[in-house]
Amino acid sequence: MRISLQLYTLRDALAQDLNGTLDKVRDIGLKYVEFAGYYGLTAADWKTLTTARGLSISAAHIGFDQIVNDFDTVVSDCKTIGCKNVVIPWIGEEHYKDGWAAFGKVCEPLGVKLKAEGLQLAYHNHAFEFQTDGLDGLYGATDPEILKAQLDLAWVAIGGHDPVETIQKFANRLPMVHLKDYDPTKTPQWRPAGQGILDWDPIIAACLAAGVEFGSIELDESPGDPIEAVRQSFEYFSSKGLS
Repeated sequence: MRISLQLYTLRDALAQDLNGTLDKVRDIGLKYVEFAGYYGLTAADWKTLTTARGLSISAAHIGFDQIVNDFDTVVSDCKTIGCKNVVIPWIGEEHYKDGWAAFGKVCEPLGVKLKAEGLQLAYHNHAFEFQTDGLDGLYGATDPEILKAQLDLAWVAIGGHDPVETIQKFANRLPMVHLKDYDPTKTPQWRPAGQGILDWDPIIAACLAAGVEFGSIELDESPGDPIEAVRQSFEYFSSKGLS
């Protein structure tokens, strides 16, 4: 499992000093990043910036409506930046009001179209899916080769489920996870990896057994300097033999 970074973690720093922030990401030792927006640049711009720093793109979080309504641009941009995985980061209730299986059947044709372009569709969870049959309904209704999972392991735990058991449950469609830690007694609850409540040794073992390709560091909010939180998280996972 290779370590990536969801750039949403550094959104404020990127908005203020994109080049300098990418330099810091490189200097930490990261080789992969995961997109969440282009900050006014083109895909070609991003390809130049990341290639110059030896960074590759593990995935891109792209809004569901954008995938539906601007499909050709999504495909073109992903091919330009060298990104294979197209991840739905979140959906509003209007998309699953008829049930998660029904939403899955909407996703599946998009996944087929992306597959034909050499790309892979995936879904990233929060905790609200666990209030209903969310992931069971979504993944139970879809082909695991067409719709993959990107499990956010902190949100799995917050949703009341065991991360290891959930990894094992969806191991047949799990190329990516979010390696996010948290402590509900703190504000913000998001913590650098190893400083929260998740038990990472069995989680990492389950990810490796499932063949997870990328584990992305992410903090929705950082307790201090976000760059330092990323550094601490990367060093923690490096100490566990990941890189």
